Amino acid sequence: MSLKADLYLNRTDPLRYMRSNDCEQCGFSSCSQWLEKLKRGEARLQDCPSLEPGQSHALQVFLSLGQLLPDVEITQHPVAGATGRLEINEPGPDSPLLVTGNAIQTEEVVLAVLSTTEAPFHLLFVDTQGHTVDMALIYRTFTAEAVVKALVGSGLDSLLSHKELIIPGLAAQLKSPLERMSGWKVTVGPVCIGELPLFFGSGWSRPSEKKSQDTLNSVGSMDLPGSGSERGTR
Repeated sequence: MSLKADLYLNRTDPLRYMRSNDCEQCGFSSCSQWLEKLKRGEARLQDCPSLEPGQSHALQVFLSLGQLLPDVEITQHPVAGATGRLEINEPGPDSPLLVTGNAIQTEEVVLAVLSTTEAPFHLLFVDTQGHTVDMALIYRTFTAEAVVKALVGSGLDSLLSHKELIIPGLAAQLKSPLERMSGWKVTVGPVCIGELPLFFGSGWSRPSEKKSQDTLNSVGSMDLPGSGSERGTR
């Protein structure tokens, strides 16, 4: 039986993105109780009056991660995907910039999550020699130097009206050296890519069916090689 890659779903916590004022307007005694009931299908998203449409959709995506995320098997060797910049949902100069590694399964998982929103993003795949972010940190292929090199090569400095980027939570240790070397502001995102909708909250707008398929098809336009995996995928 094949082993599955760790998608770090056990590191997710939707409560950190909620107001958690336990107002009881949903009919339950606490936000945590409501969330547990929601997971079991014993409550509805509409029960929480404080959720904005984007937040409600983000939470719905988060609760559907089991069906959304592709099944990724562990292999002995890293499999590299494309490197460089990819535009998601026609981003403009003020759209957020997400940075991650170029393991092909990382690219597949990230695009699967981004297919659930109409929000625009710039996505930068750093050359980590096909290692997933967790392994790339161990083998030192996902470094501040590697990110700076990818930034310079992407031309994003002249395309964006801001100098801010978001790195995976697993790479939090790179924040200070990356800010020092690049001059960019670095925000540490969630450890699990599946938490990204909650991270953006009300900005995670629901896409049309065509938009979702277009985002998933973006992976094909990058000439990615065959699939594979290491330990994790973020």
